[in-house]
Amino acid sequence: MNVNKVVILGGGVLGSQIAYQSAFSGFPTVIYDISDEAVDSAKQKVASYPKQYQQDINATDAQIDTANSNLSLTTDLKSAVTGASVIIEAVPERLDIKESTYKNLAPFIADDALLLTNSSTLVPSQLIDFVPNKQRFMAMHFANLIWIHNVAEIMWAPDTPQSTIDDAENFAKQIHMIPILIRKEISGYIMNSIFLPMINAALSLWANGFSDPISIDKNWMVSMGVDRGPFGFLDIMGLNTAVNIEMGFYENTKDETYQKIADKLNELVKANKLGVATGEGFYHYPNPEYQNLDFVKA
Repeated sequence: MNVNKVVILGGGVLGSQIAYQSAFSGFPTVIYDISDEAVDSAKQKVASYPKQYQQDINATDAQIDTANSNLSLTTDLKSAVTGASVIIEAVPERLDIKESTYKNLAPFIADDALLLTNSSTLVPSQLIDFVPNKQRFMAMHFANLIWIHNVAEIMWAPDTPQSTIDDAENFAKQIHMIPILIRKEISGYIMNSIFLPMINAALSLWANGFSDPISIDKNWMVSMGVDRGPFGFLDIMGLNTAVNIEMGFYENTKDETYQKIADKLNELVKANKLGVATGEGFYHYPNPEYQNLDFVKA
C-alpha cells in the first residue's frame, strides 16, 4: 500500500504520539481534534516529543526537523481526511464517542483508505457495524511512549480481507513498529490482557482502603525489579482514560468494585489531576517522585 497521508483522529496522549511517530517516519500527518482547545493541548504534547526522541532513540536534528515539517493540526475534519491513505481513530474509550466519530467521518473518507482504531479494550466486531470502510477496518493498538515501546497489536473482525490485514501489518512496519498479530478477537488485546488485571488489582487495593498508591508502587517496584509501579503507569495512561476503562468494566460486569474505583479516580480527574498530561496525577511531573533514587531505598 502506498501511503500518501496519515490522519489521526484525536490528539490525546496516544493520538499525539502516534501522529509524531508517523511524521517522524516520513509521512505527511494530520492531527484532527474537535476544538481549538483540544488542538492546543495536542500541540503542547507534540512540543515535548523532539527532546524525548533525541534522548531516548538518539534522533538527529535533521530527523526532528523532518518530523516537525510533516505534522499539522486542524479542527476541520473534511480537510484533514481528504486524500488520506491511513486514518487512525484515537478518541476516548467510549462506544458512543467512537460511533459518533465514524459517522462524522463517513462523508469524507476514501473507499480505499485504511481505517484503524487504537482502542485498548473494544474489539473490531463491536465497532464495525457503524464504520464507513468495513472491508478496510481493523484495530491497531499502540503502547504509551510509542518511540520506545514500539509494538503495534493488530486485530481484525472475522470477515476482514487478508489484503487489509497485510496492509495494516506493512504500515506498522513503515512507522517502525513491531507488528503483533492477534488471530482471534479478545478485549484487552495481548498487552492489556496481562497489564489491566495488575492495574485493577492495585486500584482495588487503593479504592478499598487496604493500602495507598505510594506503598503499592514501592512494593511492586522493589519486588518486581521495575522502574515504576501501577500508579506510575496510570499517570502515563491518563486518569480520564482509566475512568472510561473502569466504567466499561462496570457496564459489562455490574461489579460494584469497578464503579468504586472509577469514583475514586474521578476525584482526581475533577481536580484536573490527569497524570503526565496535566503535570500531576498520583505523582508530580516532569520529575515524578518514583524516579528519585531514595524512593525505593530501605
